[in-house]
Formats: sequence, structure tokens, C-alpha cells
Amino acid sequence: MRTLVLAPKNTDAATVVRELGACGVEASHVAWPADAATVRVPDGTDRVIAILPGLSVLDLGEQVAQIREDLQLHVAIVVCCQQLTPPDRQRIMKCGASAIIAPRGWDGLSVAERILGELIASGVVKQRQYGELWGGTASMQELYRKIETLAPLAETVLILGETGSGKERVAQELHLHSRRPGKLFAVNSAEFTAELLSSELFGHERGAFSGAERKREGLLVAAGEGTFFLDEIGDLAPAAQAKLLRVVEDRQVRPVGANHFEPMRARLILATRRNLEDAADDEFRRDLYERLRGFTLRVPSLRERRADLPLLVKCFVDEYNKKYSRECTVPEQILDSLFRYSWPGNVRELRSAVFEAAAYAPNARGPISAVHLLEAAQRRTAFGENGHTVPFDPSSDTWRQVHDRARAKYFRAVLAECGGNKDAAMHRTGLRRSQFYEILKGLDDGQDHR
Repeated sequence: MRTLVLAPKNTDAATVVRELGACGVEASHVAWPADAATVRVPDGTDRVIAILPGLSVLDLGEQVAQIREDLQLHVAIVVCCQQLTPPDRQRIMKCGASAIIAPRGWDGLSVAERILGELIASGVVKQRQYGELWGGTASMQELYRKIETLAPLAETVLILGETGSGKERVAQELHLHSRRPGKLFAVNSAEFTAELLSSELFGHERGAFSGAERKREGLLVAAGEGTFFLDEIGDLAPAAQAKLLRVVEDRQVRPVGANHFEPMRARLILATRRNLEDAADDEFRRDLYERLRGFTLRVPSLRERRADLPLLVKCFVDEYNKKYSRECTVPEQILDSLFRYSWPGNVRELRSAVFEAAAYAPNARGPISAVHLLEAAQRRTAFGENGHTVPFDPSSDTWRQVHDRARAKYFRAVLAECGGNKDAAMHRTGLRRSQFYEILKGLDDGQDHR
């Protein structure tokens, strides 16, 4: 199967073709508009991507119809254009488009990621899943290959990735494909104090410390021949790092208060959200880092693989429907908006936002809302952001809807900043008293602010 990319000469089509190729999509490029007689559609072409920026709806429809008629196409035509309203989308679909997508920018990489998002979700990209990991981007396919290589080994693996990117899922796949006889034991080091963590991991002898009334086997030994996954090792205290180094190097564990070592048979997988290379020496032992860095897997952030967004949204909606016996759907036009958000909480944030948007969908068999999805996501934004952004979907929202939403959010934020003092808030806004109270009266929460 082949993909033909039709694009104006001023479009960076070479980048688009290169990025598609990196994900296993066989693609070629033809400049458009062109004399139809000079355009050769390669044999086996099953999909045409028409990149048509900046055209009016009328011109866009004429171009789509011309492409289908002049090239005598009987395959899917994906139109990549500016954001359209629902009625305009319907007009372009009637002209012969099979799907309509809008990139977040018109540089080559932004166009390529949106096109890839469509191709991954529609199954054109074949390698888009590895166990419970989902994604067809080049970075995810590389991750799958490395997991396949490292899974059978007994070596310690270090997994790097931002919070919510899926590090524990990667550890689970490493364990499952290792075919080790034991189970996967997962511990987050941030859940314990330094003293308690040592006791949990390495075990302790009776009387080793106050409250140690009996001997306890550590989790590293209790894991047997399975896999032990220790998350957030970047937060380990120096003493625990020293003990961990001994475990990694000698495969032995010394319980707290003991004068002997116990063998560890489990495979060790470690993970952290921190950049250990920058932290080495000052906050993380250099010798431990050097020992770990040989077998390293890096999980890409969601903003680095935005092309996986449509596929992930569909997966999470399907998961929600199965869990709660519903039939929520994903309108195609909402996906474009998701590419414009940075997703600081990564895949975990996306899943939570999709579940919330599905829960508040007005109909158990109806579509989820892009605005609700983005609002849910932005409430989970990383620390340090003020949360005063106003999400909107340019494909469906009118200016009045966005204006009213922004006005309500602004006035509530000013009132909160002034501790509910209406006179102080009025002075902050710079409005006359009559204007200020008239707006408060009309806020969409139905409360009387007079």
C-alpha cells in the first residue's frame, strides 16, 4: 500500500514524506496544482493526502473535486486544511473528501504529525501496539524494538521518562516478554521514608531498630525469580543509593541490622522522571548512574509523539465504554484541538481527561466534547501554571460562546483574587459600578452577585 502526498510547491512536503517513511508508510510527493496529465499515481496507491492550506471553503471544495475527477481516483482522499466549521466540513466531504484534518501549524513537522495521527488511528501504520503500550510514531516503534531486545536478558534496565508517560507499562512489558517464572513486584520509592524504604527493600533482622519485633524478608528477595520494579530512584536517599549499587553489582542484599548477605534472583528494573546525568555527583551517585546507563529505555513524552493522540483517545474511549457499558463516540473534528495542547501530564493526563469528558457526555451513546476534554486536562496542568486559560474548539465554537466563557472565567478569577470583595474586584476590572454588577448578574452560573 502506498500513500500519495499532493502539496503546493511552497509546502515542506519532503519533511512530510520523510516522517511518514520513518513510521513505515511508503509515500511519494507530487506538486499540486498540476496538469493532471503529468501526474502519475503510483500503482498500489490506496490513499491520497491533499495538503491545501489557506483556501476558501468554495475553492477548497473545487480543488478536492478536481483531484478526484482529474486523477480518476477511487481511493480515500484525506484533506489537510485550515480548521473548518461542521457545516463546511460536510460540504468538503460531499466534494469527495474521505477525512478532513487541520494541523496546529503549517511547518513540515506540524503537518506531518497531524497526517501521521490520521494514518496511525486508521491502521495504515501497522506497528502501533506492543502489549498494553499503544502508539505508532517512530519513537514508540523504536521503544518496542528495544523492549523486544532487552526483555530476555537478566540485566538491570533503567527507564527514563516524565511523570505519566508510561514507565510502569514499559516495565510490565519487559517482564511479560521476559517469560520469567515469577511475578512483577512494583514499588515507588517516593511512597516511603528513607528508613522505611531500606526495611521494605532489603528486609531487617529482629531488633534492628525500634519496633522491629521480628525478622522480615525484604521485597528484593521476596520477588524470587520474578521482576522487581523500583520507580523514582532519583529520589532515593544517598544511603539507599549505596545499598542499591551493591544490589546491582553483586546481586546480593544485606538486611538492615544483619551481618550477612542474601542472594537476589529477581530481575531489577529501575525508573525515574529525573535527568540522572545532570543530577549525578550532586544528588545521585555517579558510580550508580554509570552502572545503570548501559541498558536504558527512554519513554517519549506525549508532546513528542502527538501523532499518537487520535489512537490513544480512541483506545481510552473504548476502555471507558467497556468499563461502564456505554457507547460514547469521538467526533473527528475534536482531535485537531488536542494537538494544540502540550499535555504536561502525558498519557495519564489524557486518559483521565477522556474518562471525565466521556462521563459528562450528554448521551450514553453520544459524542464526547472537545471543550470538556481540554478543560478536564487543563485542571490537571503541571504545577506553576495559573489555570486561567480558556479552551475552545474553532471548528464548532462561535465567537460569542468563547467570549462568554472567557468573561465568566475572568470575573470569577478576579473575585477569588480579591477574596470575594466586590468593591475591590470592581476597581481591579476598571469598570463602572453599573457595568460591573450587570456582568456579575449575567454570569452563567445563575447566582445573584448583587
